[in-house]
Amino acid sequence: MIRLLTLVALCLMTSFPALAAEYGAIAYSPETQAIGYSRNYSSKVDAQDVAMANCEEYAYDCRIAIDFQNACGALAVGRHGGWGTGWSAGRAEAQTRALNSCSRYDGGCTVRRWVCSK
Repeated sequence: MIRLLTLVALCLMTSFPALAAEYGAIAYSPETQAIGYSRNYSSKVDAQDVAMANCEEYAYDCRIAIDFQNACGALAVGRHGGWGTGWSAGRAEAQTRALNSCSRYDGGCTVRRWVCSK
C-alpha cells in the first residue's frame, strides 16, 4: 500500500509542474504622467528595471508604482495629479482597487495602465 501511495505521489508531482513565478511592474512619473511597464519576467528586480527604463525614456522622476507576481496590476490617475494602484488575480479587480486607491487622493480617477503577468 505504501509503495502504491508513493508511486501516485511521484506521478502527481511530475504531471503538474510548479507554477513559475512571473513578475510585472508599473512605473509612473507624477510630474509628466509618463508610464512604463513590464510583464512576464522571472524576477521582481528585472520586472522593476524594465518598467523603470521604459518610463525613464520620457521622464526623470519615475518610480515603481506597483509590482506583482502571477497577478494583474493597475494604475489610476486623477484630475489633479493624485494616483493609486491595485493588484489582484484578475484585471477587473486590479482596476477597481486602483480606482479606489486613487479616489482617496483625487477625483475623476481613470485607469491609465493595467498589466497582467501570468
